[in-house]
Amino acid sequence: PATFDGTVTLDDDTLRASLEATVLMSTYDVGPIYVSGLVSTDDEVVLSLDLVAERTSDTAGVEVAEWAAGDVQVGTAPFSRTVQPILEEACVSCHVDGGPGHATVALDTAGDAAEIADDIAFVTQAGYMPPWLASDLSVEFEHDWSLDDEQKAEILAWADEGGGLDVPADTPLEPSAERIRTVDGDATMRGEPYVGSAEHTDDYRCQIFEFPEVEAGLEAEPRWLRGFQFVPDAVEVVHHAIFFHAGAGARAEAEALDVADPAPGWQCFGLSGLRRSVNGLAGWAPGQQPHQYPDGTGVPVQPGDFLVVQIHYHFDHDFPSDSSTVVADFVSDDELAAAGGALRIVDNETYLAPAEVPCTPDEEGPLCDRDAVLDDIRVRFGTFAGYIPDALLGACGQALEPFLADTDGIGSSSCVHRIRNPGQVIGVLGHMHEFGETFRMTLNPGQPDERILLDIPNWSFEWQLVYRPTETIVVDTDDTLLIECSWDRRNAPMPEPRYITWNEGTDDEMCYSAFTTVPVESSASPRR
Repeated sequence: PATFDGTVTLDDDTLRASLEATVLMSTYDVGPIYVSGLVSTDDEVVLSLDLVAERTSDTAGVEVAEWAAGDVQVGTAPFSRTVQPILEEACVSCHVDGGPGHATVALDTAGDAAEIADDIAFVTQAGYMPPWLASDLSVEFEHDWSLDDEQKAEILAWADEGGGLDVPADTPLEPSAERIRTVDGDATMRGEPYVGSAEHTDDYRCQIFEFPEVEAGLEAEPRWLRGFQFVPDAVEVVHHAIFFHAGAGARAEAEALDVADPAPGWQCFGLSGLRRSVNGLAGWAPGQQPHQYPDGTGVPVQPGDFLVVQIHYHFDHDFPSDSSTVVADFVSDDELAAAGGALRIVDNETYLAPAEVPCTPDEEGPLCDRDAVLDDIRVRFGTFAGYIPDALLGACGQALEPFLADTDGIGSSSCVHRIRNPGQVIGVLGHMHEFGETFRMTLNPGQPDERILLDIPNWSFEWQLVYRPTETIVVDTDDTLLIECSWDRRNAPMPEPRYITWNEGTDDEMCYSAFTTVPVESSASPRR
C-alpha cells in the first residue's frame, strides 16, 4: 500500500484530484532500474496522479472502447519501403525466432514491429539499438551495426504517425544481413560440467579444453587456428572467459592442478595458474562476436598443445550447472598449402590503466576504506590480487592521493604504453565492468600522427565487441598507446557501499584493452 497526499475538489458534477506519493521501487521489486548503456535510476521515485471524473446518472449511451493487441493503424508512412528494410538489415537477424535477442523482443512479423513502434524509435534514437558503441571519432570498422541519421529519422517519423502498416500485420520479417555471426567450426571443445557454490560469489575456474586430434601420420605438423567462438551455457552466471594457449610442456602441471582440486578443473585468478609454456590467446565478454582472423593469418597449434579456459562465474542466488563450449575453426590443408605452408601469426597484447573510485560523502561503511577493500580482495582472490591496484598505479606513474580526493562518485584514469606487439592492427577491444562510463584508445597521443582508434562515449557491459579496422594501420615499438577510462558509481546498484578499485570481481572495476596485430611480413615461427 502507498498513501497519496494532495487535494481533491468537487465542483458540481466534476471531481478533480492532484496527488503525489514517494515510494521506493525496490518495495515493489521493479528497481532501481539499471540498463547498461541506456538508463539508470535511484531507488526513490515520485508518483503523480492528476485525475478528472465526471458524474453521470446512468450508463445509457456510454460506449466502452476495446483494444486488442495487434490492432494497428494504417499511417501515411510507407512501412514496407522505409522501415521494414532497415529492420531486416539491422535488427531481425538477432530478434527473429532462434536469434539471441528473440526472447527479449520478437520481430517475427510486421505486426510485432508495429505494436512496439514507439519503443523501437526510442532505443534507436538513443543509440542503444542496434548495439554499436564506437563513436564516429573512432577509425572505420568492419561490420558496423549502427544506423545513420536518415535511417533513425525514418523510424521516428513512422512511430510518430502511429506505427502504421501498408502490409498485412502477419507479413514475415526476413533478415537481409547477418549481424550475429557464428564460426563454422571443425570441432567443439568442452570441459566438465561445473556447479559453483555459495562459498565463492565471484568464482574463477580453469579447465583443460582439448584441441581435436589430428589424423594419424600428421602429428608432427602444426595446425593453424583461424577462428573460434565461445558459447556460454549458463548465461546468467558466466561473467567472462579468458583463453590460454598452452604447450605440451605445461601438460603435467595442468593435470596436477586438476587432480588436486576435487571439482572439475582448478581455482585460478587473473591468469591460468600455470607457470610455463602458456600464452594468453583472447577473451570473451557479453555481446562479443566470434574471433575470426583475416585470411592468411592464424595461431599455430603444435602437437600436444591444449587450451586452458578460465571462466569467471558470478553467483547471486542460483548455482546452475555450466557446460560452456569453444568451437574451433582450423585452416584446411589446401588453404595452408596455397599460403606456402605458413601464415602470419596473430599476436594479442593487453594494455591496462588503474581504476580507483572512492565512496561519495553520502556513502559510508567499512568497505569505503581502500585498505579494507584490498584485504577483502586478498581473502576472496588471493595475495596476488591485492597487489594489482598499487602495481598498476606504479606502472602508469600515478599517485593514489588525487584519486582519494575525488569523491563525487565519478572516476577517471589513463595510462600511456609503448607498443609491445608491432605489426598490422586487426582488432581493438575495451573492457570495463558495470560502473563503466566511457572508454578511449588513442595511438600516439599528442603527436602529429595522433589517431583515436576506439572511442566509446556510452559504455555498455552487455556489448563488448572486438572492433576490426577496415584500413591498414601499422604500429611499431616506437609508437605509444593511450588508454582512458571513466566510471560512475550510479551506473550500477551497490548493496553495500564499497571503494571501487581495479580487480576481477563484478563489484570491482577494470580499465582493460586488448590490442591484436599480425606481422607485416609473413612469419611461420610460433612464439612460446
